[in-house]
Amino acid sequence: MDSLVSKNNADAIREALRHPPKGLEDTYEDAMRRIEEQTADDVELALGVLSWISFVVRPLSVKELQHALAVRPTHIDLRRGALPDEEIMVSVCAGLVVIDEESDVIRLVRMYSLAPDQAIQQGQLSMYLL
Repeated sequence: MDSLVSKNNADAIREALRHPPKGLEDTYEDAMRRIEEQTADDVELALGVLSWISFVVRPLSVKELQHALAVRPTHIDLRRGALPDEEIMVSVCAGLVVIDEESDVIRLVRMYSLAPDQAIQQGQLSMYLL
């Protein structure tokens, strides 16, 4: 459904509904294509969010991820103005991440049959995240 958001007229929406992604791999490719079509800053943020979520040992809260993304090797202290907005972090990821409202954890959606670490180990998504 996130792919429909970018459609700006009824004909484009109908066309997208007539030709949905054929499977899970096509769905991921479509999401990654939407990410890559964004501005350079949004692409960088999306890939940062996806990388952190995919490679951490434990789930991260929204606040933890915001701080992880704001850290820069050239800065001595954390600048509050560098913390990305949580709605923007989700939006730039084109439907691949969600925030669990109960736990405030930001995580990958469960569109795949493998756990995220297994999917990455088997080569799914890894070409985009590394």
